Amino acid sequence: MTEIKKTVGPIIIIALFMGISSLIFILRSKTPDVFSFFILLVILSSFTTETIITDLIALLITLIGLIGMSFSDVPGRIILVIEIASIWFIVWILLLFTDRIKYQQASNNRELKDIETEIENTKKELASNKNKLEKISVRISQYKNLTAATKEIVKVANLQELKEKLLVIIKQILNSDNARLITFLPTDDRPPDIFDAWVVKKQSSLLIQNTLRDYRFDYSKIPNTVKSVIAIPMLYNKNIIGIIRLDSDKENRFSQEDMSIISILVNVAEMTIENFSLLEKTKELSIIDGLTGVYVRKFFDERLQDEITRASRFKKTVCLALSDIDHFKNFNDTYGHQQGDEALKRFSQVLKRICRETDIICRYGGEEFSIIFPETTKDECMGIAEDLRIEFGKEIINGQHITVSMGISSFPEDAVDHNQLIRKADERLYKAKSTGRNRVIWKE
Repeated sequence: MTEIKKTVGPIIIIALFMGISSLIFILRSKTPDVFSFFILLVILSSFTTETIITDLIALLITLIGLIGMSFSDVPGRIILVIEIASIWFIVWILLLFTDRIKYQQASNNRELKDIETEIENTKKELASNKNKLEKISVRISQYKNLTAATKEIVKVANLQELKEKLLVIIKQILNSDNARLITFLPTDDRPPDIFDAWVVKKQSSLLIQNTLRDYRFDYSKIPNTVKSVIAIPMLYNKNIIGIIRLDSDKENRFSQEDMSIISILVNVAEMTIENFSLLEKTKELSIIDGLTGVYVRKFFDERLQDEITRASRFKKTVCLALSDIDHFKNFNDTYGHQQGDEALKRFSQVLKRICRETDIICRYGGEEFSIIFPETTKDECMGIAEDLRIEFGKEIINGQHITVSMGISSFPEDAVDHNQLIRKADERLYKAKSTGRNRVIWKE
């Protein structure tokens, strides 16, 4: 429409100028009547031309009207003045109408721009909310997996299984293949680096989103493949026993939320390790005699059966010695239970001092003790038993020397199973006590 107005406007001005001039000179006496037609032309021109063109047309008609006054009488001149005034009144009305339209268009344009801006902002907000929702969805998925992971961690049976399970879970939850547990052992895949050293020194977790911008570390010592790092210490009794490490060749690969997730897993692993320790202590307490510090009867029965099975498989020998402190009841009744307990402790100390690390010392019951000698011949067992008898005889308890009697049996020479081996050793112990005590009997 604008292009049409720019093209048609000048043509209208030229045509009107030629036409009006011709009509004025042809119809000199009828100039006022012709101006009625001119007013209609001004109105019509306003619909096909720009406002300025309409103004020029009105000005042109006014000039021609003023010229026409020279050809009119007084009444005609008055009529021309009225008609010229009417033309400019109409032009003024048209200008008001045009300005109102322009104002409305400008207002509409502003509203349209505001709407477009609001739409763009809404699009950006929707895109931002979409990214946030995607991140939230990822975090929700991670925390769901975290709940299941903690249940898996607490079910592991040993430290090696815990290490393997922990690394698998971290890789799955954070979608990262480059995760490892550093325990400062020769078996570790990679030795500790400057980041591990920092964690050990500070005993604190470490998150680096861009290694080249972290001025705590000498970037010349950092491999080009390491751009972001997470390192979290694993503690036990306030000491670092390992470090969970994740590296990436991308900047900003890990976030604070990632470190929080790993910290939760590490805390669960630490509690699991503590449970291992407590379980071991509980197990140890359940198989250790509280007074003498040697194994209890239940543990003796289990180990003796195991040693016999192993000796049978590998064609080895196992010896068993049953010992009894001589006249212990009289000593206990005479000097009291505290001195009796002291005698039991002293004998257990002699046993631990004389026996080898592979030998299994147990309190069989009361003042009786049993010793399992894996892969030991009867002659070797006899030599150890004699040393025990002699050494214990040197002990002085409440001013008294106490002796011990012992009976020895051997698998497979004397017995072929667990019960026979015990019975044979017990028979020889009884024989040692009935034939004078303070001796070792190892054959019939």
